[in-house]
Amino acid sequence: MKAITVKAPIAWGIFNADYRSLYRYEFINCPTQLAIHVSKSCSSADIKKFSQATQIFSPDCGRLLLGQVVGVVEVKECVERYSDFLWKISNPMPIKQFDYKGQLGIYEIPDSRIDYDFSKNPIIEECGYKFKGNPRGQWRVAVWPHPATANHYSYSVAILNGVMGGGIPGHDLLHGCFADPEEALTAGIKELYDV
Repeated sequence: MKAITVKAPIAWGIFNADYRSLYRYEFINCPTQLAIHVSKSCSSADIKKFSQATQIFSPDCGRLLLGQVVGVVEVKECVERYSDFLWKISNPMPIKQFDYKGQLGIYEIPDSRIDYDFSKNPIIEECGYKFKGNPRGQWRVAVWPHPATANHYSYSVAILNGVMGGGIPGHDLLHGCFADPEEALTAGIKELYDV
């Protein structure tokens, strides 16, 4: 499947706020399905620029997914403008998110990686960078439904592409049992920085 990499606020706008236009330097044949990959970095300037241009206000950088393929859209029309093209998109479909290395321009990802069962995604996630202590580096805390207690939540913690284990028996990568997803997220971030 064809894919492109976009900034995090743009991807969020496509799947959460009815954003339906992409400005690109490449022509694309229409109609075509297109996977949306989120770039690995995001700054407050990216969010500000996007909100000023569109009047769409995305979450802060820490709550935006980074470095993952997050969904599929259909490019319905490609209109040439002065020095670029306007892609009109529709039918945004979230997918099971997966890490992938983005590229410039249009590129291909294997169709086999696309799983339309987005219920496999975490309820909420937050990411950041840990500068002190060990280990240090890029981290992600994700909140999931608790495997044994209905309407409760657990968290998983990953840092430097490793996952903290030793959690719930039978579900080694999940930790805790919380009545509120935000409470689980806060506990996961606290554990990460207490290590």
